[in-house]
Amino acid sequence: MKEISKKIVSVMCIILSILFFVQLPVLANTNDQLIIQKTEEDFIIYYKDICNDLFNFAYSTDPNEDKDNLIFISSVKDQLQSENVDVAYIDHSKYENYFKTDQKAYIWIKDINDNYLVEADEVDLTKNVLTEDQIDFVKNTTKRISGNEENSAITNEWTDENDVKHTVILSQYVIDMEDDTNYYYQLTKIPKGDTTSDAAKLYDLAKKLEETTTDKYQQLKNQFDFYDLYLQLEPEEDSTGWVQTTDGIIVEPEDTITGDKYIIWLKADNNGEITQDAKFLICEQFEKEDKIKFTPLEVIKLPKTYDSIALVITFAVVLALIALVIVLKNKFTNNNTDDE
Repeated sequence: MKEISKKIVSVMCIILSILFFVQLPVLANTNDQLIIQKTEEDFIIYYKDICNDLFNFAYSTDPNEDKDNLIFISSVKDQLQSENVDVAYIDHSKYENYFKTDQKAYIWIKDINDNYLVEADEVDLTKNVLTEDQIDFVKNTTKRISGNEENSAITNEWTDENDVKHTVILSQYVIDMEDDTNYYYQLTKIPKGDTTSDAAKLYDLAKKLEETTTDKYQQLKNQFDFYDLYLQLEPEEDSTGWVQTTDGIIVEPEDTITGDKYIIWLKADNNGEITQDAKFLICEQFEKEDKIKFTPLEVIKLPKTYDSIALVITFAVVLALIALVIVLKNKFTNNNTDDE
């Protein structure tokens, strides 16, 4: 009986422990913090998931601050991303009180039911901060130097082992050239199936930024990641790899296959004023296939008379007609002689 009672007590303890931990709010990961700088002393702070609802937050320079001493204020709606996103903020007074000196500052966040969601998370305004100008830079990427993708007059042709002739029309990017401006480019190829290289990751982020999403935090995170990776991969202004294009036409390499991706890095030099941009293209080759037709040489053979009864009859009729013509001709000749 005692053993049964012990087992029951043990099971109850386990159930109560599970219920206790389930009821506890999950503290946000410090990696889920994003900071946008609006002015020199004004910042807004995003936290994944937390930004979807109203919350309260407080700052301190002491990570072991007594929670009873914390002064909480309400989150505000972020007009930069969406009115549905709640953010913590740093204004002039908070900047002066907590962030102006070299000491570290920390944030606490709790929901409207006083459950703590973040505790003593460091807020470092020298790291992982994106300015509004940088956000605009990301949004304007691919738009700083205009142009269009077109089919070129260049084709790549070959014949396979089944005597099928393949004609691939190569695509090209054509820059909208402006007067007194020199244009240069560099190509970064992302082979079909590559998903791990930095170039492939940048291409994927560019694609995600084009997509419409209701997850404003993730959208902002993509902008963070894109900006950092873009700066790492963008060729230097004075790089020796730049190739000048005098007609503004950039043709895809002939060995390109469907599924290959390219980042075209562009540079425009207008009397020393440099503008750089990038285009993200994927190859979708349009191919024409023509079966090669061989016409055999036809050898004409004379028919053999025994090949068919019809041929024998036809041959006899022809001979009879020839004989008749000869007889009539002779008779006509004899009549003419008698008349004379």
